[in-house]
Amino acid sequence: MADVLDEKTLLRRRMKALRDALPAGARIEASLAIADHADPALRFEPGTAIGAFLPIGSEVDPRPLMARLQDRGARLALPCIVRGDLVFRELRRGAELVPQGFGTHGPGEDAPELDPAILLVPLLAFDRRGGRIGYGRGFYDRAIARVAERLGSVETLGLGFDAQEVAQVPMEASDRFLDRIVRESGVLVPSASASG
Repeated sequence: MADVLDEKTLLRRRMKALRDALPAGARIEASLAIADHADPALRFEPGTAIGAFLPIGSEVDPRPLMARLQDRGARLALPCIVRGDLVFRELRRGAELVPQGFGTHGPGEDAPELDPAILLVPLLAFDRRGGRIGYGRGFYDRAIARVAERLGSVETLGLGFDAQEVAQVPMEASDRFLDRIVRESGVLVPSASASG
């Protein structure tokens, strides 16, 4: 267990530095390409709740994709930290966003909480099994498990740059594999045998 945690710490440090080193213009172009790939890959009915995120630092910027999804009738929700866990509050055009910690913002307490049927997930690194590593607090893994229990399932899409792919992400029992990963080069669908 300690070895896995050490591996994760080293991988986080290395991948954050790698992502930070990507030129800003390249990240913008890649984020637009990711929106081009993800938009047609997502099938949903108008009114479906989709969890998204606002970028922190050098993360993929999902806002171009979010605008497209909202235009298709999605009810967008952003993560907010409540009592040490993530909840998703509805994002409404023109609504004020408040600090959520970790350098991000989200809707205030007056916004309705939604359980997203589809969740866009930020990451530091991913592998072809659908393994993902985030910042190490387990917020998304717990939120995915909780929403899946309430809804029966939740479709997860990791958004990352091609440069963030690694051979294998060290995984613990509580870590959740992603259903798909969208990069500037296209949509990666992990094989069942790879993540099983």
